[in-house]
Amino acid sequence: MLHPKTLDLAIPFIEEFEGVELKAYLCPAGVPTICAGLTRYPNGTPVTMGDVCTKTACDGYLLEQLSEEFVPCLEMIPGFSEFGPHRQTALLSFAWNMGARFYGADNFETITRVLRTKAYDEMPSALMLYCKANGQVLQGLQNRRIAEAEFWEKETDWGMVITPIHDTYFKAAPIDSQLLSEGHGKLPVRTGNSLEISQLNECSVENHAEITVEGSGATWFIYQPHWEVTVEPSH
Repeated sequence: MLHPKTLDLAIPFIEEFEGVELKAYLCPAGVPTICAGLTRYPNGTPVTMGDVCTKTACDGYLLEQLSEEFVPCLEMIPGFSEFGPHRQTALLSFAWNMGARFYGADNFETITRVLRTKAYDEMPSALMLYCKANGQVLQGLQNRRIAEAEFWEKETDWGMVITPIHDTYFKAAPIDSQLLSEGHGKLPVRTGNSLEISQLNECSVENHAEITVEGSGATWFIYQPHWEVTVEPSH
């Protein structure tokens, strides 16, 4: 499950390091490239010399490619759905730079081990192992890994907060409200009462999500249109 704020952070983060070119150019490998390192549009059409895009279109292409090609690969990583937006952004940036299927691949043994064993305190040093091209450390890659490591370490300083914008309920199951009674599967929550959560997962019932309350570990279902999700400093 992707945190609802991840892509809002990931798109400008990736664009900062990739740069955004609105006119097609030849990359060092001689491949026509546009936007934030795009060589093919989301529909599979190759970029060709002479192509021109707007910044809005480039943002949209990046959003679509991240959502459709990169996020599904990263969601296969153990614990990915439990990360907040900063750690997910760090991994999306790494994947955009190094390949969506880096986890478990040859030459990525260290970062794979860190993620598989959940040795998360080792992630900043693991990231710094991937700063080379053709055996040489590149300053641009080093700067990017440092920024990804800093984003990764922000995770403990931020939390996901949900705030009801209508009087609503926590529900024991994502079913119609009339099938649950207050006190028996429904807990009333009044407008404006914020709550920090550690996880939010969409479920198969339209507009519902399962949330895990920070600290207590209690799980409930919520009707998403009744709630605002924000990311705020943890206390």
